[in-house]
Amino acid sequence: MARLAVLGATGRTGQEIVRRALDAGHEVTALVRRPEALPVRDASLTVVVGDARDAEVIAAVSEGRDAVIASLGRPESGRTKDQIDDSQPVDVCEVSTRHLLEAAGRGLRRIVLMSTHGAGSSNDGSPYVVKLRDMVGNRVVDKDRMEQVLLEAETDVVWTVIRNPYIYEGPLGTPHAVHEKIVLDETSRITYADLATFAIGEALRPQYPNTFLTITEPLTGSAS
Repeated sequence: MARLAVLGATGRTGQEIVRRALDAGHEVTALVRRPEALPVRDASLTVVVGDARDAEVIAAVSEGRDAVIASLGRPESGRTKDQIDDSQPVDVCEVSTRHLLEAAGRGLRRIVLMSTHGAGSSNDGSPYVVKLRDMVGNRVVDKDRMEQVLLEAETDVVWTVIRNPYIYEGPLGTPHAVHEKIVLDETSRITYADLATFAIGEALRPQYPNTFLTITEPLTGSAS
């Protein structure tokens, strides 16, 4: 049994991570802003209400944990630019990562950060990325800055950044692969189940330490 903390536990990906970690027998501390938005109850689940931008909160939920998985960011409210309000700057990913690195200096040794394909070095100018950043530019800029914080950090913590494409409801075990560099297109996708399971695996038994990676099912379009 491992002791995990999950930041952003009320988001759809965060909820899946919490559920699957509990199902696997792990002890989970979930950081949330609104506890009523986390429809999971378990004897091995501790829910902490707080802001991931608060250094004291991050220190508290990280203490004694074997790893922290951060699935943070303002959720999208639609599938088109007209449906999504991306008018406000976002900084929760950047700020919380700085606090996690501070917690690493007090004993935390493993973090997994959920990013998005199109952030950081995966901002490749492809049609997929251009469209994504046009729709949710402020959200992606927060991921850019989060990734840059890691690049600039002098730390002993072992980290992995997982960049996802479109996430959908589907079965665990749908064929997929991990790439350090890939050009995605609009057929790119991954199930919540596979994404969450991969994140938990990286938190417990890292196969890609200190790596930025993209996880996706095989592309059916022209990109490769």
